[in-house]
Amino acid sequence: MTTTEVAHDASTRRYWMIGGILAVITIVEVIVSLPGIIYSPAQPDPTAQLILVLLLLALSVAKGSMVVMFFMHLRGDARVFQLLFIAPFLLAVSMILVFLTLFSGHVGIAG
Repeated sequence: MTTTEVAHDASTRRYWMIGGILAVITIVEVIVSLPGIIYSPAQPDPTAQLILVLLLLALSVAKGSMVVMFFMHLRGDARVFQLLFIAPFLLAVSMILVFLTLFSGHVGIAG
């Protein structure tokens, strides 16, 4: 086996491992959110909802960062390109968190 074949095998193995980790995180997200999808009580516990939202946000950030680092090859890029991606990403995440906080008590269109 030549060095390029060994490097390709290691690269392929790494991508399969990352894909497996992403699949496991997705399965955890589905299992965690299933009880709220199947059974939704009239007055859900706000603390449990907050914990669920924070957990799902953390898992989503983990998945997104893995995709960006490994499949979009940002991990090996120059720092300026990393900054050009991370700064708007942090801005978007902070806006989502602010909107979730602002509209947490909103019931619907008429509420």
